[in-house]
Amino acid sequence: MKARATAEVQPGPTTETTAPVVALAKSQPAPVVESSDASVARPRGRGRPRSETVRQNVLQAANALLDERGFRAMTIEGIAERAGASKVTLYRWWPNKAAIVMDAFLAAVSPKIPFRRTNSAINDLREQMLSFAALLRDRPGHTVAGLLGEGVHDKELSEAFRDRWLMPRRAEALKVLNRAVEAGDVRRDIDPHTTLDALYSPFYYRLLIKHGPLSDEFVEETWRTVMRGAVTPEARGRCRKLRDKI
Repeated sequence: MKARATAEVQPGPTTETTAPVVALAKSQPAPVVESSDASVARPRGRGRPRSETVRQNVLQAANALLDERGFRAMTIEGIAERAGASKVTLYRWWPNKAAIVMDAFLAAVSPKIPFRRTNSAINDLREQMLSFAALLRDRPGHTVAGLLGEGVHDKELSEAFRDRWLMPRRAEALKVLNRAVEAGDVRRDIDPHTTLDALYSPFYYRLLIKHGPLSDEFVEETWRTVMRGAVTPEARGRCRKLRDKI
């Protein structure tokens, strides 16, 4: 004889009409979707699936307002109005204005500073450093400097800059550096985080202090100085092109 599972509905204390409640034997967890796109904001709890069109409108609106008014003057309400979306929708997808702005900025500039994948990982780092310096010499550099300055007094912006801009870019650079280690071009005993700090921190220093230009010559010399201590003797010996550069 088959057992039947039944669900009882207990009446509430009021006379309001309630929707029937169905008790399930097992609850099915929502599927987890992973994305490699660093510009995609992580969803906040429950909510309807994000419309890609609305998302793009929000990111474009945030970039436009950042360029026109600056971070401090722009508002969530202004982004929503420019994007043709509700403020509730924005808060469902992002925790605050800073998160929207950093996702928008990353989406706009990431295609301009990719990490190439060739047979020389250390040269891939060099090429990306040259692209990054060129970006910072242009209008995005003023934006980065402004966001860093505002972040001194705005904790949310400081965290968004670190978590949504700096760390995704750093993760990509670490992959390239690890590829150089596996290829035998970079020593295994070096600390990769310190190496990346030595390669990229001077960019932000010159961007903010402006004591010298962010020129290609500066980039080449920074790369050479760090690589002289990082590459293996075998790599320098077998690669004439590398030997000439370093």
